[in-house]
Amino acid sequence: MDLEFTSVGRYVRSHFVTTTEILRDAVGKPRAIMQANVRHRSQIWPYMRAFLDSKATAFIVAVSEDARREYGVCVEDAAYLTARTMDEYGWPSHDSRWASKRVAFNFDHAVTLNAAQGALEAGVSGIMYDPSEGGKRIISIEENIGLSKPFVDLARRYRTGIELEVGTIPGKRGIGEFTDPRMVAILVQAYPEASVAVSVGNEHHRLSPRGRGLQLDLFQRIREAVPGTPLVMHGGSGVSDEDIETSIARLLLDKLNVGTEFMKTMLLTIASLRGMKEPTQGQLKDISFCRDLLFHLDTHSNLYLHGIRKAVYDSVLEKLVFLTEI
Repeated sequence: MDLEFTSVGRYVRSHFVTTTEILRDAVGKPRAIMQANVRHRSQIWPYMRAFLDSKATAFIVAVSEDARREYGVCVEDAAYLTARTMDEYGWPSHDSRWASKRVAFNFDHAVTLNAAQGALEAGVSGIMYDPSEGGKRIISIEENIGLSKPFVDLARRYRTGIELEVGTIPGKRGIGEFTDPRMVAILVQAYPEASVAVSVGNEHHRLSPRGRGLQLDLFQRIREAVPGTPLVMHGGSGVSDEDIETSIARLLLDKLNVGTEFMKTMLLTIASLRGMKEPTQGQLKDISFCRDLLFHLDTHSNLYLHGIRKAVYDSVLEKLVFLTEI
């Protein structure tokens, strides 16, 4: 089938492998792939530079549908900028390090089918669908399978990766439901190619870990229910290093999503460069406050860009080293 792409979509898609290709290789290995979520276009440069400079062999860049609404981040634009940045860094032949490295681009937390199709037409190589719509509601596995089907079909058509979710991961809306291992097995039986995001004590948008918060025994039962399926943890910024280490050592975790941690680093750097008092946790959760700081970055990039690139680069590189060299 001749797939439909935008005028630059085929160029963009040529740079990325699918999320499925990356994650299937991660299952059963004592390391985790990092997905770095973009909430401002300035993050793309340090994300890719840190990946290239690290020993990590696979990396996933992502934009969520929420990021478009809250921060004005366009997934089509971000995917193109990621591909262009890879070219600037010598992809695929001018820097020998690319020979051992693979990149995927994921449209995270897709809400509408039209948005998912637009992202695929623009060249992304994976989509993640959350039928709870970010924790708005708890649904049965039968409804989950039914709602997920159009997104799975779309991913099959574009031959890209598909990530689904069982249970509800709490966050801004506060609704949470732990993942039932039996329900994961039912979903995977319906869609065997899917990766699965699980709710085992992780939480979206948490700004810092709160110690041992994961239900590791539950995580273990999920792994035993679907031994060959890539398992994903959203809300990686709020999970303790100890829990991540244990999850990786027990071969439970295949992908860790990190976004809030890098956004916090960026916002604190902008505030520091502006001579502001360090923002409180409450301010960093306030979208209006965050957008005000980003406004200053956008309008005075010459004052802030170098500093935030270095700060985000250091944070991403440290996380990549942690996940791949434990």
